[in-house]
Amino acid sequence: MSSSVCSNEEKITRTMGDVIKEYDTEELIDYLQRSNLKLDDDDFAILRKQKITGRNFFKLTEEKLERWGMLGGPITTIVEFIEELTETKLRSFSSYKTLDKLKEVLRKYKVNGEKITCIKQFNPVYEEIGDDDKVLKRCMKEVILRLSNLETIQDSTNEATRCVFITSILNASIAITRKFTNNEKIYIAYQDDVSGEDSFGRVDYSIKGYEDLVCIAEGKPGNVEIGYLQNIKQLESASHMNKRKRTADQAFQNDDDYLYGIVSTATEWHFIKLTTEGLYSTSKSEYRINLSKTALKEDLESIRKGVKTVISIIVGLLKDRIAMCDEHEIKKRRIQKSNK
Repeated sequence: MSSSVCSNEEKITRTMGDVIKEYDTEELIDYLQRSNLKLDDDDFAILRKQKITGRNFFKLTEEKLERWGMLGGPITTIVEFIEELTETKLRSFSSYKTLDKLKEVLRKYKVNGEKITCIKQFNPVYEEIGDDDKVLKRCMKEVILRLSNLETIQDSTNEATRCVFITSILNASIAITRKFTNNEKIYIAYQDDVSGEDSFGRVDYSIKGYEDLVCIAEGKPGNVEIGYLQNIKQLESASHMNKRKRTADQAFQNDDDYLYGIVSTATEWHFIKLTTEGLYSTSKSEYRINLSKTALKEDLESIRKGVKTVISIIVGLLKDRIAMCDEHEIKKRRIQKSNK
């Protein structure tokens, strides 16, 4: 595996069984209910009474289930389903790399068309940042230094080269968001493991607030359409992970939720919003940073303007999503306090 921050080549094989083994009793029952196995409340009551978790679910036998009072039909269904789960392999994010698969995903979200420009658009939240902001100035110095040391970035297919700029901009955005929100609970992780009920893998960048994933960023040397495809699958899995963390707190289960995604080639920046209502993006808007040698020598202001615009958008999105994390945390503390 490459040591690049943006390397996304998963070597690990993961099955649906591996995911289910991490479930507690209620998470397991919720999954079985969504799997349309035609089990009824009596069947779930038996699993609940026996405190069956995801891990010991795979140790169930016909004899055990019959002894607990379950009928023959449901017993057969569960035993066969267990065998299927142990053989069902999850797809790695990097395996999503065809336009046909992108079209399939767009159809899933009822996008009226087969291109990313057909996705419903949203206006990203824009946070005004002063020209004298110290973090912005430091980020500009990093970008200029790295650009001056490179032979070229134009038309580069080297993902690692582009990711050094993406990393600088994301880190600056997080630092400014912390300052604006007075929130130290937001941080970034590189090559973070994210796993849902459909896909898994290591994402280039995950940004978290408290325990929630709030944003997933994908760095690409080109082929933005495939970047969209992979980022959408990453957001789906991240959304599943967030939901699991809240399952224990029933008050959170019906909350509307959303996550932001970023797809970037360092010069080109796209933003995605995955909500309980659907999929949105900025695919028709142009957000670019002029990372060229010509701009470095003759038009430094165009670089600064592009960097500032992109950071302002990312900070706005993070502030928006962190506000939801704050609300969830307040609710959680109230519940914990009332239960004492």
